[in-house]
Amino acid sequence: MNRFARVAFALSVAVVLPAAAFAQQRGAPPSRPEPPSRPAPAVRPAPAPVVRSAPSGANGGFNFNHDLGHGTGTGTVVRRSQPPSAGNPAARLPSQPQRRYTGPVVRNGHAPGNPWGWNHGVPWSPAPVYWGGGFWGPWALAGLPSAVYFGAIPEAQIVYPSYQVESDSPGAQLLQDYGLQQTSCGPPDLVVIWGPDNSVICALPNNNVGPGNYSVDPETFSLVSAPPP
Repeated sequence: MNRFARVAFALSVAVVLPAAAFAQQRGAPPSRPEPPSRPAPAVRPAPAPVVRSAPSGANGGFNFNHDLGHGTGTGTVVRRSQPPSAGNPAARLPSQPQRRYTGPVVRNGHAPGNPWGWNHGVPWSPAPVYWGGGFWGPWALAGLPSAVYFGAIPEAQIVYPSYQVESDSPGAQLLQDYGLQQTSCGPPDLVVIWGPDNSVICALPNNNVGPGNYSVDPETFSLVSAPPP
């Protein structure tokens, strides 16, 4: 290649390269920097509900509506379910005057001597929608057909059904204080205990309590025997 040709080639390269670079810049849009990523909004967990324990008696005594009911209203808190026999009129809860015997008192040697001492000085208030006011356990009247049936006491053409005493009830504590064991009502020579609202349970007699009829004095947490005939 002679000198003139080399100069012409160099000039053509010098013109083509800037033109190509210019065309490339015009054909492709300029790249823009990516916007900074925004952090995800903080998700605050919902506050946990405040659980307030239901108040009991003023001095920590037993209050069935709070200590056993737990907001059940007229619902059922029945455990160890067993339907009553077909001949048991469980739904028939007689409304009769509350029986209170005036015979000798069988002293409860485990209960404190001051009034309502067994309940830390707080008068026990029955819950009206429960069998026995809840004294024997959380048996709602609407759920009695599903409670554990423990026989019945027939009196003057009225049948008083009996149900199992719940282990954490005042009635269970009463039986424990006297060393009594609940049994089905019906056979003779049993300890028959009438609780609030003419509720009734039966127990096997022992050295502390002989066979017969008794009522419960909730103030002294003791048994009062029936007067002699």
